[in-house]
Amino acid sequence: MIRPTRRGALAGALALPAAAAIAKATTRGASGTIVLYDPSYQGARSFAVSAKVRGAEALCIDGDRIRFARAVFDRKPALVVGVSRSADAVLIEDVGREAGYVPAAVPPAIARLLHTRSARPWALAPRT
Repeated sequence: MIRPTRRGALAGALALPAAAAIAKATTRGASGTIVLYDPSYQGARSFAVSAKVRGAEALCIDGDRIRFARAVFDRKPALVVGVSRSADAVLIEDVGREAGYVPAAVPPAIARLLHTRSARPWALAPRT
C-alpha cells in the first residue's frame, strides 16, 4: 500500500486545475502541449530536450516576444509551459490572457523534468 504524503497531496491538488483545463480545452479544439524556453538557461535547454522526448513541442523564445506569443496562442494549444526570465513570462502571459488563457499549475510530470537550478517554470491553460 502506498501512503499519501503531504507533498504528494499538494502536487495532486495543484495539478487538478491544469488537468481540468486540458480536459475542457480538448473539447474546444485545443490540442497538444507547447514548451517555451529561454536558450540562455542551460537548465531550460535540457528541459526542452526532455519535453521533446516525451512528445511535447518545444519552441525557443526568440525575436519579438509579443509576435512570438501571438503565433503560439494562435495555434490554440491545450497547455503552454515555459521556462524563461520573469519579464518574458509576464509578456507571454499577457498575450495568453488576451487569447483566453489563464495561469495554471505546472503538471508534476512536466515539473519533474526541470532541473532544480533552472528558472522557475510557469504554465498557461485555456480559460474554462
